[in-house]
Amino acid sequence: MYQDFDASEFDYLNSTTPQQFEQQTQTRTPEITNIERFWTLTGNWGEFGSYFGAGLSASLIVRAIPTLIPAAVILIPAASLGLLVHTLTADGSAKLRSQLILIAVGTALIAANWDAWLAWVLANSQVLIFSFSLVVITVGFVAVQVWSKLSNVSK
Repeated sequence: MYQDFDASEFDYLNSTTPQQFEQQTQTRTPEITNIERFWTLTGNWGEFGSYFGAGLSASLIVRAIPTLIPAAVILIPAASLGLLVHTLTADGSAKLRSQLILIAVGTALIAANWDAWLAWVLANSQVLIFSFSLVVITVGFVAVQVWSKLSNVSK
């Protein structure tokens, strides 16, 4: 009820010239209509689709021409890392757009190379299991050592 009260409305009582505070303009933020929300949403889906299609095409071209694999292995993660850094530093719509590109390209890379990833995981499953267990044991050992040192200090 009293949310729109502004004490500056009564400044004319203290002023020497009454016309000084007569014309105060208040700016309003434009409201977004439903059709604008719809076009923004479909634009985002369309943009996601175009980036996904480009990433999928690039992945499939690389798979079709095996000599491009080293370039793709170097350039795609480098470009993704640059885009990730830009995402972390950007604000507003630029942040949303770069996140959209990252999700689309990541999804396209997984979609195009899921069989290669699966074959790699299966071929290296023993090494992956050993590495994971070694990391868990090492982290557990370090945590126990730190915990014991901290508990001895408090006594």
